Amino acid sequence: MQPDIYIGNLRLAEPGIALTGLFIAVLCGYAWWRLNKLAAPTVPQRWMRRFFGLMAISSVLGPVFGHLFYYWAGFPGKYACWIFSILSLGALAQAAIEHSRALISQGFYRGLTLANWLAVALALAVSGLQQNFHWVEAHSALALLGFLAPLEFYLLKKRNDPGSRLLLWSLPLAVLAVIPHLVKWSPHVWFTYFDVGHVVLLGSLWCMLLGAERMEVVAV
Repeated sequence: MQPDIYIGNLRLAEPGIALTGLFIAVLCGYAWWRLNKLAAPTVPQRWMRRFFGLMAISSVLGPVFGHLFYYWAGFPGKYACWIFSILSLGALAQAAIEHSRALISQGFYRGLTLANWLAVALALAVSGLQQNFHWVEAHSALALLGFLAPLEFYLLKKRNDPGSRLLLWSLPLAVLAVIPHLVKWSPHVWFTYFDVGHVVLLGSLWCMLLGAERMEVVAV
């Protein structure tokens, strides 16, 4: 992993990883602000705004307490980041559920909503108890591939929704961002597999922002 750097007596651990992680926070903060400027946001757009806001917080906590000062913050610092990450993906899944609400039965809608927030609660509990990031990754995969992908694909087929198309385009980039982590591919000591994943994830989040702005909603 990256060597530490020192500014006087201040130790900064994994500074490059923290920097690219903060790029994500900046983009998510910008996306939250941009969605907040919508004149009449729909319910799915409000959930997308929550997704970006929560992810912005996670992407500040992660670089600061999960990397730069992990030697001081320890696991609680990482877990604080995980909490907001899990909540943000829950908001993203809920956005897809609300986006598709007019095309599914009320029973199915309620079942999806219950399943989504039960998954959030389970991921929060188990990742904290086992102190294992794999549960955060598993929950992210569920939110993206178990909720967002099938619901937005259904909307694209039924209504040719332009927002759905862009949200679906974000998924291959999100999957691509994980690959460097799986194979531990680091082009350089100052640009590790974390950094590669962060940069690719920026493209995925940008597609999500554009998709959120173009979501069309049919009254229930």
